[in-house]
This record gives sequence, structure tokens and C-alpha cells, in this order.
Amino acid sequence: MTQETETQVLPSLDKRTWVGFVLGLWLTGVFAGSLFGRIEGGMSSTYKIIMLGSLGWPVGYFMLSRCRFVPSGFSSGTIAGLIVFVLCCGLSSFGSRAALESINYTVLTMLTALVVLQFNTNLDTAHYETALKSYAVLMAALVSGFAAYDYMPGSRLGGGKGILNPASFALVTMSVLLAAMAIRRAIVRMPILVAMGTVIFMTGARASAVAALIGLAVTMVSRRRIAGVSGYGLLAFCVVVGAALTAYYGDAVIRGLAGFFALDDRYRGLDSGGTGRLETWNAAWNLFLSHPVLGVGFRVHETLLKMNTSAHNGYLALLAEIGLIGFAAVVYFTLAGLWRIWRRSQDPSQTYTYSVLLGLACGYFVLAVFERYFINVGNPTSLLFLLSILTPSLASSISGSAVHPEQANDQDTADGDQTDWSPLYPDTSLSRDRIRT
Repeated sequence: MTQETETQVLPSLDKRTWVGFVLGLWLTGVFAGSLFGRIEGGMSSTYKIIMLGSLGWPVGYFMLSRCRFVPSGFSSGTIAGLIVFVLCCGLSSFGSRAALESINYTVLTMLTALVVLQFNTNLDTAHYETALKSYAVLMAALVSGFAAYDYMPGSRLGGGKGILNPASFALVTMSVLLAAMAIRRAIVRMPILVAMGTVIFMTGARASAVAALIGLAVTMVSRRRIAGVSGYGLLAFCVVVGAALTAYYGDAVIRGLAGFFALDDRYRGLDSGGTGRLETWNAAWNLFLSHPVLGVGFRVHETLLKMNTSAHNGYLALLAEIGLIGFAAVVYFTLAGLWRIWRRSQDPSQTYTYSVLLGLACGYFVLAVFERYFINVGNPTSLLFLLSILTPSLASSISGSAVHPEQANDQDTADGDQTDWSPLYPDTSLSRDRIRT
């Protein structure tokens, strides 16, 4: 070190990979592959091959890129929970009436879990923000294009051409809407929010609409620490204007909400027993009671239900499929992951990004009460949920274990250097940041 003050550029994590954009591309590709596979092959082997390729190609990317291939930095509790979950899935499959189908889903879930852990090993806060932005922009174009293609007057959006169903389409759109909150420029963010909100409304999917609202509320509340005076002023203005419009157009608002939530509908309203869900939930609970230890087989409860195509409750479905032990393991690592997201969202340098992941996770927890599966790998919303809850441990982030070995060799190890390169402090990982020596 010289007596003179020099300026040195810190090694940049962004030089390591394009991992943030790759994540956004992967999530978008899963939905694109699902659409293409359904159009070309329905639910045949062609569809399964396309989905396998869509989910598994990042393994090759991590093998050939400068990223760390072997996942690391995760808490022992998270790893133990995942192992117990996978073991219960496998054991339940062997005793299932649809053993081959269950084994296939178990292997596919294991592969996807590996990809998720690989991404989370190499992602920092800046990469996460890039991933969410790219996913929001790419998926907004794809969702809007499919909505235009599928739209048929008089039908709920998503079911016009019979490729998807309205609930599935809304589930995917919900994560796009929330991911758009990672975009800092309002001129880009607002059109995506409006477009995706319109798509969800036109699907008539009530669960996804409620989940999206809860996710937005959690995201905005989490950002109160960094909102500033202008942010609070804008929020107050929106609340006042919204309340005034609701009061002035009260009858129209009530009629609109009653129509959207189909409160008086014969088949979807209050008198239908939650679209028949109460009876189906009871049937799923009875499936669990008949196989309480290992369940009826991962992802095959639908083959045993006699009164509906699905349990329409992700928690009951998982409980019936893999039994109490596996379900307890899933509850553990999901709640532990939610706690880690919340802790990271409390750091002002990470609030903007992790508030989105926290909002998405909270919304997904609500959505799973009414949807078919809790742990799922067939759509980008479920994948984003897995990415959120399977983040590395906080201690690992502080120690900077996600730094690639080639970067570690480039770092200045001189005495007295107190720079922290961990993802917990993203501002020190950008190339524009400098230190004085």
C-alpha cells in the first residue's frame, strides 16, 4: 500500500455469470414449454419430454458455466427436511396403485429441487432482482399473447381453446403480476400490473385474485422501511382516492365483487359448498386417514378420488399423498424458508427484492388452500415459491459462501480489509462500488 490514495475497483459478482437472466429465462421457458407441449401433444409422451427438457436444462448450464455446480450454504434443517420429503415421496410411490406415475413425478421433483438449489447457491440480491425483472417482462408478453389467442366472448379467459383452464392460467399470471413489483421504473411496471390484473380478472379465478392482492399488500408493507415521504404520500393518496370512489360507486362495486366472486352462482356460489370443495376436502382427509404414514403415492391422489378430479387443497392433497412424516418435513422447511425471506427483507439493502419474494410466498400459501398442489414443479409460480423458501441460510450469506472459487482467488486478502462479499450486502458486490486503499 502506498501513502497515496488510489481508487481500486472491487471484484464484481456480476462478472461471474448471467445467472439472474438465466433464471428468468428458465421460469419463462417452463410456461412456454407447457403451452407448446399441450398444443402439440396434449398430455402425451411428447408433452412429458418437453417439460423434462424445460425443467432440466439449467443443470447443463451450471455444469458448463463458471457457477458453482454443487449446491452449498444451506442449513442442515433445510437439507434434512428435503431428504425426508424425497424419501417419503419415493416410499409412498412403491406402495401406490399408480406406482410408475408417482415415481416419475418423484424423480422430476428431485431434478427440479436440484436446479432450485443450484440457482440459490449462485444468486445474490442483484441477481434475484434481474431474474424477477426479466421474468416479469418476458412473461407479460407471453401471457398477453396467449390471452389474445385464447379469448372467446362469453367464456372465461384461459379456457377458450381448451389448452389450459382459467385457474391454471390465473395461477401463472399471479406470479408475473407480483414479479413486476421488482421493476423500479413505474413507466414499465404499471402497464404490466394493469395488464396482468386484467388477465386475472377475466379468468374469474377468485383464489389467484385474492393471492395476488395479499402478495401486493405484503410487498408494500415490507417496503415501508424504504418508502420515504413520497412513497407514503403516494400510498395515502391511493387509499383516499380508492375509498372515495368506493363510497361514491358503492352499489356498482358491490355488484362487481359479487359477480366476480360468483357469490350467488348456482355452481360456484356460497350455496354450492365452495364449488363442492367441502365434500372433496372431506374425501381427501379420509384418504389420509386410510394411509396416515406413507400416503397413497406422491401426486396420485386424484386417481383415488371418486367424487372430483382433485382435492382442490394443496395441503390436504400432499398430506394424503405422502403421509404425516413427509408432510411435517415440508411444513418445516417451508416455514423456515419463509422466516429467512422475512429476515432478509428487514435489511434495507435487500428489502426491494426480497419483499417481492415474501409477498409471493405469502400469496402462494393462501393459493394452496384452493389449488390442486402445494409442492409442484409444472408452472413458474410454484417454481418461484420453491426458490423463495429454499434460500441459503443466513449464516452462509454472511460468510459469503456463494462466491465462486475463481473470484475468491481474486479478492484482496490484505490485513484490515473488512469488505463483506456476501449476497446479504449487494451494494458491495457491484462493479461501480469502490473502496479507498
